[in-house]
Amino acid sequence: MFGYVQANLNTLTDDEKARYRQFYCGLCHTLGQRHSDISRFGLTYDMTFLAILLSSLYEPKEEEIDSVCIVHPFRKQRYIKNRYIDYAADMTVALVYFKCEDDWHDDNNIISKSYSTLLSNAYKKVKISWPVQCDIIEKELKNLAEIEKSNDLSPDAAANCFGRLMSGLFVYREDIWSDYLCRLGYGLGRYIYLSDATADLEKDKRKGSYNPLINISENTDDFTPMLKNLLGEASQCFEMLPLIQDENILKNIIYSGIWNKYNHKLGKGET
Repeated sequence: MFGYVQANLNTLTDDEKARYRQFYCGLCHTLGQRHSDISRFGLTYDMTFLAILLSSLYEPKEEEIDSVCIVHPFRKQRYIKNRYIDYAADMTVALVYFKCEDDWHDDNNIISKSYSTLLSNAYKKVKISWPVQCDIIEKELKNLAEIEKSNDLSPDAAANCFGRLMSGLFVYREDIWSDYLCRLGYGLGRYIYLSDATADLEKDKRKGSYNPLINISENTDDFTPMLKNLLGEASQCFEMLPLIQDENILKNIIYSGIWNKYNHKLGKGET
């Protein structure tokens, strides 16, 4: 379900691509440094977007570091460190931990159980630092599991859970921007859930898996206006934030890149 909130690299400048990669690498390094190398497997573009967004909004002091890593063992790569990348790393651990726990309870997936066990100590530390966000993640994933188990085919019921989950993650602290961040995260969360449901609709029909859109339409193209409407609500809140640093990267993600995975799964071109 994750990985939808990513950049369209085809329309970024070389400098913007480098900057985007520095955040992505920064999140990867921070996961390893704050938690463990095993936590790096939870790295997502979604939390990279959150790190860039909060960094642009609050403009923290940044540290640029050149280092080798597992992926690039022979050539140093530049990455960024700041407090909001730390936060995104913590939220990554929380999300992956609960996702693996859900997979274990729902499907007895031994790989997911093993991974959640490896992350358990890291998650305990994250929950001490961010109890509000962790409580929201736990509550909404439980609600979502109950909706799916009961085969509730109301698209809003399931999408709203994931919207509330994402809205909780987007609020780093309560201030004059927290309402806009909350609503932005809510809109993006609803989009992510329903775009994933749309892209997986035919597969879920064949397998008999839960999908809240399964009784609505035979044509997945019918859902594109709905998804654009959800992003329209999110973009209104995005535009209210005073973003200057990395503004073009953020707009690229919100208005273009966010369709990449959806279009790829449906076999479409760029939107």
